[in-house]
Amino acid sequence: MKLSRQAILVRDHLLSEKHITSWQAEGVYRIRRLASRVDELVAAGFDVLKEEQQDATKQRYIRYSFSDTQRRSANPIRPPRPRQPRLTHALIRNVMTDLGFYEGDINDLIKALKEKA
Repeated sequence: MKLSRQAILVRDHLLSEKHITSWQAEGVYRIRRLASRVDELVAAGFDVLKEEQQDATKQRYIRYSFSDTQRRSANPIRPPRPRQPRLTHALIRNVMTDLGFYEGDINDLIKALKEKA
């Protein structure tokens, strides 16, 4: 799995430093969605630990770090997470058609899903 440029920055930071927080990521690397970049690393097979912390004002934040085993390897130590297809109207229509549903039933289901969204 190919990592984004920002996920590579986070990976390199976690290999050289003990941990990273969203404040560090934004201040040093201009990464505003650290949790998304960490999820990319986890999906690629990296073993990332999350630890909830509190600052002096009792505000909670998450501190991300690599496990001890992962810190010894620059490569992922777990198998990559398979990508899940996006649930779209076209995908629903194709699956239901393959299963033998009638066009009217498919349209009713898609209409109901749109109303609940």
